[in-house]
Amino acid sequence: SKVWKLTTAAAIPYYTGKYANSKRGFGFVTIGANVDEFHAAADNTKRNVTKILNVQTEHMKEIVDENDFEIKSFIKALINELTIVTFIMVVLVIAIAVWMSNYITAKIEKLLIGTQKFANNELDYRIEVHSNDEIGRLEKSFNNMASKIKNLIVKQNELNEHLEEKVEEKTKELKLINEHLEEKVKEEVSKNRQKDMQLVQQSKMASIGEMISMIIHQWKQPLNAISMINSGIELRLKLNQNVNEDLQKDNEGIKKQIELMSTTMEDFRDFFKNKQKAVYPVDKAINKTINLINDIFKSLGVFIKYEAHDKSLQTLGYENELIQVLINILNNARDIIKEKNCKVKIIDLTLQEIDDNIIITIKDYAGGIPVEIISKIFEPYFTTKAEDKGTGLGLYMCKSILEKVDATIEVKNSLTIYENIEYKGASFKITLKKYKG
Repeated sequence: SKVWKLTTAAAIPYYTGKYANSKRGFGFVTIGANVDEFHAAADNTKRNVTKILNVQTEHMKEIVDENDFEIKSFIKALINELTIVTFIMVVLVIAIAVWMSNYITAKIEKLLIGTQKFANNELDYRIEVHSNDEIGRLEKSFNNMASKIKNLIVKQNELNEHLEEKVEEKTKELKLINEHLEEKVKEEVSKNRQKDMQLVQQSKMASIGEMISMIIHQWKQPLNAISMINSGIELRLKLNQNVNEDLQKDNEGIKKQIELMSTTMEDFRDFFKNKQKAVYPVDKAINKTINLINDIFKSLGVFIKYEAHDKSLQTLGYENELIQVLINILNNARDIIKEKNCKVKIIDLTLQEIDDNIIITIKDYAGGIPVEIISKIFEPYFTTKAEDKGTGLGLYMCKSILEKVDATIEVKNSLTIYENIEYKGASFKITLKKYKG
């Protein structure tokens, strides 16, 4: 081929070239520029390998096709089997569910029938138990509960019967007690009325005693004056002097004293009159009170200092009873001042209007009321005076009198400065309803 060739010796691992039919391990390899000749052995090998691969591929396809058919057949058979098994399982589950439902429903219906019969007072009814499962245990529990409830109801009925007998007995006893109690209440009411009447009577008698002592004191001065005038007349008559002019003067003096005594009698008579409820000025009642007791107070060195912020204030009630209340409180203040021989022998009495109410305040400087008894002083028969000097009814009657006209009285201890010195004393506050016309 006129192409330069390079020949060399080399190991030949397979039968190629001119040594194709030889088993020699070594031979000469010619390397030249003729590509076809150079690649002839490789091309032959390729063709051989390709042929072998094609044969194997065809064989593999046949095997795969056979396997695919078998797999598909197996899957189809498996699906059919699973479908049949699933259908059978569903049918079985439904059948079991229906059976269980009917079984449980029947058991529950038995329980419902049992509860209804028991509710209808068939206390001896019991459910028949045929199983030891949960429903059977529930039926047994129901039967046990029914037995216990029956026993309780029987006992309750027995107790009710016994209780009815006891109630009848107690009712009869209560009727007898009520009848007796009504009689006792009537007796006690009657006794309390009698006691109240006695309290009122005792209070009136105490007031009458006070009034009598005031009358005696009020009349003592004019009677002394009349006695002195009479003695002067007798002396002049004995001396045979010209007595006409003197008699006329003395007669005028006697008339004045008698008028004073008559005025005093009118005041005391008005005090004891049982008048109807009426509208009256409070300032006037206070002044009447002061006129009735002022001479006795002055004789003991006790002075009433009265201050009226509004003299036009009026209230609806009983004037003489308010006077009685004021006299009682003022007399108590006078007695404590006298008993303690207080340095300040003054009683402050004020009249004012606060929040559409009439307020009367009576305050002394005598040291106040002990804390342990201040809450008791309006109770009947409570007194700190000796038995011969007080009944313990005065302040109780004051409270009762004021309550009749919707008025109130209260007391507290207060501190007051007099001549730069602080004094403690009792302060009574009377609250009256203002009359607005």
